[in-house]
Amino acid sequence: MKKILTILALISALFADNTSDFEEISEQDVPKILYIIMESTRENLPIVLDDYTTVFDIITVHNIIEYRNRINSENENLKKILKEDKATLIKTTFENNRNYLCTDYETKYLMKKSAIFVYVFYDLNNTELFKFSVQYKDCK
Repeated sequence: MKKILTILALISALFADNTSDFEEISEQDVPKILYIIMESTRENLPIVLDDYTTVFDIITVHNIIEYRNRINSENENLKKILKEDKATLIKTTFENNRNYLCTDYETKYLMKKSAIFVYVFYDLNNTELFKFSVQYKDCK
C-alpha cells in the first residue's frame, strides 16, 4: 500500500502544486489516475501482503480499480476460518481496507470524485472466495 501512496503523491504533484490544488481534480480525471496506479502497480506484481495474501493482478475500468488477491487456502488456520467464520474474515478485511483508504487524503478524495476500490479474493485454484468494494459512502 505504500507504493500506492507514492503513486498518488506523484499524481497529485502532476495535477497540483499544493494539496489544496489536488481538489481541482475532476471526476473525468479519475479513470486516468486509476490507470496510472494500475500500470505502476503491475510493474511490481506479485505483491506479497502477508503470510496468507498476495496481490497477483490489478485492473481498472472507468472509475473502478480492482485488486485481485490470492489467499493461501491450503494453510490450515485459514482453511478453518474460511469454513467456520468466513463472514468475520470478510468483515475484518473490508474494515481494514476501508480504514486505510478512508484515512488517506488522496484515496479518500479520489473516492469522493467517484473512484471505487474493489478487492477480490481467490483461493489457490483461482476460485473466487469473496469480494467487496470500498467507496466514498463507506468512509462516513
